[in-house]
Amino acid sequence: MSYLVLARKWRPQTFDDMTGQEHVVRTIGNAIKMDRVAHAYLFCGPRGVGKTTAARLLAKALNCEQGPTANPCGTCRACTEITSGTSVDVAEIDGASNNGVENVREIRENAKYLPQRDRHKIYIIDEVHMLSGAAFNALLKTLEEPPGHVKFIFATTEAHKLPDTILSRCQRHNFRRISAARMLQRLKEICLAEKAGISEQSLSLVVRQSEGGMRDALSLLDQILASCGPDPTDEAVAEAMGAIDRTVVQDFAEALVRKDAKRVLGRVDEVFNRGLDLKRLAEELALQLRHLFVTKSLGEAPQELAESEQKALLALAKEADTAQLSRLFDIVHGCIWDVSRAAQPRLALEMALLKAIQLSPAGSIPDLLARVERLSAGLGAEGATKSTSGAPGGRSGPSNFRV
Repeated sequence: MSYLVLARKWRPQTFDDMTGQEHVVRTIGNAIKMDRVAHAYLFCGPRGVGKTTAARLLAKALNCEQGPTANPCGTCRACTEITSGTSVDVAEIDGASNNGVENVREIRENAKYLPQRDRHKIYIIDEVHMLSGAAFNALLKTLEEPPGHVKFIFATTEAHKLPDTILSRCQRHNFRRISAARMLQRLKEICLAEKAGISEQSLSLVVRQSEGGMRDALSLLDQILASCGPDPTDEAVAEAMGAIDRTVVQDFAEALVRKDAKRVLGRVDEVFNRGLDLKRLAEELALQLRHLFVTKSLGEAPQELAESEQKALLALAKEADTAQLSRLFDIVHGCIWDVSRAAQPRLALEMALLKAIQLSPAGSIPDLLARVERLSAGLGAEGATKSTSGAPGGRSGPSNFRV
């Protein structure tokens, strides 16, 4: 039997298994329980957060032999065929490759006929925004008044490209990016089941790289296990992902805070010689400075980070000043675009980091204001002394002054 990738192996088979989309699960579950299921749904959100999975689960819930139910059995013929993609009454259509009027006309003709076996005939159209304008127009009438046995479920990452006439005929559900804490916990559970000894710091790096998409995270995890084996080191994980090692980023942040120009240039040279993306380095460093600023402001490190990273941030935050961190972040974040567009990215990054070291304020804003007030008070006292002692008898001006 061929290997099943983790993204497919761990795809949720019930609504309870879905991570981070409780608001959608609750709404759909209530609709099924109260027999208020709409004829057309639109699932929109970032990639890899569960839109197509939720569409399949809804199809199972409606066609399960024990349903309609919010908890399909997963073992009946309808459920197993929907899982394997072989159901005769549930059609999964790729909107990118079936985007013409003739494809929609075929859907309209087939929708007239009753399901061959199941309760509903369901059309799941993925990346529906890829349909042409004429195809959308051809679908309007059927979408507004479909036969009672037909349900439409659309999924898209770009809902703004859909015509208003389509949006107004669908019940829309917005899928969220999965929070870092929830994704980290889920990856720990999967690693435990897969008997993979990947550290929390490496999993935190996977979470950051996936940007809220569970499918991306599982694909990266698959890549790590294939490249490094079941017990990889943190350095091996970063190398396999083509990412910047977190210890390198932390070292950059320490050098900037401590104004160690030689250390900064040495680290840039090291990253450059390893062939890593300098734009990615600037992005990771800006994110690290953001974490450091949050730690300094709140007195605690972001919870989505590994425990070792939180301790390092707390220690460094004690050395840094908020005004200095703000200035460092502004310069590093501003150089990301310059590095990505520069003919010599290394020079652009080095000059930005040196500028961040040289121009970062030496004291906090409150300290600077206090110094200005003390100087102003001193100057005021000196001026008053001169005005009272500048003329005989305490007079402030010459006696022979005439208009």
